[in-house]
Amino acid sequence: MEETDIKALCTLEDLEREGLTMYQLKEGFRFGTDTALLAWFASCFVRTGSSSNSGKVTAKPCKVLELGSGCGACSLLILGRRKNTSVDAVELMKLPYEVLNENIKLNGLSDRLRAYNCDIRELCPEVKNRQYDLVVFNPPFFLKEKGTIASEEKSVERLNGRFEENGSLQDFVNVASSRVIPSSGFVVMIMKGNRLKDCLETFTRAGINPERLMTVHSFADKQASMILLAGKKGTKGGDLKILPPLIINERKDGEAVLTSEAAHIYNDVHDECFI
Repeated sequence: MEETDIKALCTLEDLEREGLTMYQLKEGFRFGTDTALLAWFASCFVRTGSSSNSGKVTAKPCKVLELGSGCGACSLLILGRRKNTSVDAVELMKLPYEVLNENIKLNGLSDRLRAYNCDIRELCPEVKNRQYDLVVFNPPFFLKEKGTIASEEKSVERLNGRFEENGSLQDFVNVASSRVIPSSGFVVMIMKGNRLKDCLETFTRAGINPERLMTVHSFADKQASMILLAGKKGTKGGDLKILPPLIINERKDGEAVLTSEAAHIYNDVHDECFI
C-alpha cells in the first residue's frame, strides 16, 4: 500500500513523551490506558545504570521484544522512557505492521526499533534466534469463544486486538518464556483483572515465576479492572511481591480527575524501578 494511502487511514497522535508522535488506524485497534500503563510498568524493569570505576553512571543496553505490537504505541513509549532500550516489535496483521514502519520513519528510530511481520507462534528467524532482557505483551483481553464475527467489529484489526483469534494467553506466555534471558530477564504483561488466576497459572506452566503484581482500579472503591504482572524464567518460586494498587481516577466536585499517581505516570520523568 502506498505511504499516502496508509496515512489517510490514520490519525496522528502526540504521545507526549520525548516529542514522539505516531500514526494509528482510525478503524483499527487504538491504544489506550492499558498500553500506556504497560509501557510504564515494563520500563520499571529496565536498569537505568550503574557507577563505573571512573564514577560515571552508565546504562547497560536493554533488548526488548514486544509481541503483538500493533502500530507501535507501547514500543515507542518504552523507547521514550528509557534511553538505553532497543525494541524488536512483532505484529501479524499487515496493515498495523505497515503503520508501525511509518512510525519508525516518522520518529527517526530505525536504529532502535525494528518491525517484523509474523505470527508470534511462528516467529521469523531474526527474532527466534535472539534472547531479550525484557519481553512485553498486551494480549487480547477476551477468550476467542467470547468473541464475535469480524463483521460486528469495526475492523479485522480491532477483532484481533480484542479477542484471541491469533494466539491465546498461553501462546503469548510460551513465546515470551522461549525468548527471555533466563534468571535475569523479565516477562511483563497487562490483562483484565478477572483473568489474574489464568495469568498466574499460565506463567507457572511456562516456567515463569511471577515476581511483581500490581492491580489497577478506575476508582478506589472499584474492583481491579486490570492487572500488571512481571515474572522471571528459571528462578525459584515464592517471591511474588504485591505492589500498592494503582488508582487511576478520583472524584473532585462531582467530576472524575486523574489521581496524582496516574498523573505522575502520564506526565513526569520516569524514575520508578521494581527490580
